[in-house]
Amino acid sequence: MPRPRWLALLLAAFLMSAEAAMATQKDPALDGLFQRLRTIDDPVAAAALQQAIWETWIKADSSELDGLMRRGMLQMAANKFDDAVETFNQLIEKAPDFAEAWNKRATVQFLRGDMAASVADIQRTVALEPRHFGAWSGLGMIMNELGRPADAVKAYEEALKYNPHIEGLRELIDKLRAASGERKT
Repeated sequence: MPRPRWLALLLAAFLMSAEAAMATQKDPALDGLFQRLRTIDDPVAAAALQQAIWETWIKADSSELDGLMRRGMLQMAANKFDDAVETFNQLIEKAPDFAEAWNKRATVQFLRGDMAASVADIQRTVALEPRHFGAWSGLGMIMNELGRPADAVKAYEEALKYNPHIEGLRELIDKLRAASGERKT
């Protein structure tokens, strides 16, 4: 008998709170979260696993770093992009191996229209956390916007390798391939 969706969501929420207690991309619990994300069929549980991964990535090794992350995210949400970049610069200076700090700054750079800076930060993000499906998706968006569909497809495929549940990405890959005359592999 299949489990009800609410039970899967409750289980995933429990796993999220239990496994996101450590910090950053170095948290060993991420391996299990990614393993389940790649194999799970239930979309509700997949969404909860994605949330658990994001919550793990965003946690820093100290309350000071967590505070900088929160402040930068609030600045970004308030469209205070220059302030957010400065905050993420401080965070990166204090924790240069914190992948999500690089990813957040990449997002702000994208929102500011600085694609080169965004790509550089994405490259650093995936060097630190190769499974960062958010960064790979962002790179795909940038490549698509720059009129480089083959590079966009490669980035999107990397995202799907780690997170096969990203809505609409397979269809977007098919559209990009069709528009560029590339055949599906």
